[in-house]
Amino acid sequence: MDTPLLKKLKKLWNSKSPFVFFRLPKSKKATVYFQKNNKLHITDNLNCSGFLMAPFDIKNQIPFIPEEFSENYELNRTKVLDQTKSELVLDSKNKDSFKNLVEKAKKNIKSGKIKKVVVSQTQKVVSRRNIISIFQDLLYNYPLAMVYLWHHPSIGTWFGASPEQFIKTKGDISQTMALAGTQIFDKNKPTSWSNKEVEEQELVAIQVEKDLKVLFPNKQIQKSSVFNHRAGNLVHLCTYFRFPKLKGNLFEVAQGLHPTPAVGGVPKKEAQKFIFTNEPYDRSFYTGFLGPTSKLETQLFVNLRCASWTPKITTIYVGAGITLNSNAEKEWFETQRKAKTILKVL
Repeated sequence: MDTPLLKKLKKLWNSKSPFVFFRLPKSKKATVYFQKNNKLHITDNLNCSGFLMAPFDIKNQIPFIPEEFSENYELNRTKVLDQTKSELVLDSKNKDSFKNLVEKAKKNIKSGKIKKVVVSQTQKVVSRRNIISIFQDLLYNYPLAMVYLWHHPSIGTWFGASPEQFIKTKGDISQTMALAGTQIFDKNKPTSWSNKEVEEQELVAIQVEKDLKVLFPNKQIQKSSVFNHRAGNLVHLCTYFRFPKLKGNLFEVAQGLHPTPAVGGVPKKEAQKFIFTNEPYDRSFYTGFLGPTSKLETQLFVNLRCASWTPKITTIYVGAGITLNSNAEKEWFETQRKAKTILKVL
C-alpha cells in the first residue's frame, strides 16, 4: 500500500516537473518543494526561500526550487521499506588512474605548493532500480544524514545522503563543521585514528577557522573540541564552529567557506587549481552545497555521498583527502568504502 509520501513522489516523477524531496538529519519528516512549470530559478545572493543546488565550481548564479509549493510528510522509522540486496560490484578500471592522481597530488604537496588536496573519481553502474525505490531506501537507511532527491529537466536527477553540514543559521547564530578522516563504524570497538587522519582533520579545521576570521572577529568564533561524527556505516573526525549570522548577503559567507578543505584542500586556491587541472572530469554538483534556505533558517550541506541518475546509468561520485602521508592503495579503498553508501541502495 502506497504511503502519502510515495503517492506524491510518484505523481511528481510522472509529471516530469521540477521538485526536490529532502529529509534533514534526525528529522521525523520529509519535505517536498515542487514547481508547476519547468522554469529554472536562479539566485545570485542565496537570500531566497527555496532549496539551493550549488555546483563545486561556484558561480554567482545558483539554481534553486522555490518554497512556494511545499508539503511535509511524517516518516515511520520503525522499518525499512525496501531491503532488496544489491549484487552490484564496483569497477576497478579507474584504480590505476586514481592512484596516479594521488601520487601527483603527493608530489605537489612535497614541493610545498599545497598541504592537502581532495581528489575524486566517478563510478558508473547500471541503474537496476527505479529512482523512487532508491530514495525510499536512502530515507530509512541513513537517518543521520541529509537525504535528498532533486529533479529538474534542465539539470537532471541527483540524490544523496550527506554527512557534512556546510552552513546552518537560525536567529543570530550560525554554524559550520570541519570534517575529515574516514573509518568503518564498529559498535563493538572504539575508533582508532591514524596520524594521517588526525593531521588531515587538523588542516581542515585550521583552514575553516582562517576563512571565518576573514568575516568575523576572533572573539565571535567558537570552536569545539574534535569528536567522532557518525554517518551511516562510516565515522569521521569533526570540529564544530559557531559564529554570528552575517547580515545581508548569505553568498558572502558561502563564498568565504566554499570549497571547504574537506572537499577542496589547503591552501584553497592552489588546491582548486590542482583539481581543475588534473581531475579528468567535471564534478558538477558533487562537493558543491545544497539545502533549504529562508529568512528564518538556513540548512546547507556539502553534497557528498551523492550520485546522478538516469534510467540507464547511475554515476557515483567519491573522493579522498590526500596529504604527504597518504598511501595511494589505501586512498583507493577509502573511495570504495564511501561509494558503498550509494551502492547499498542501488
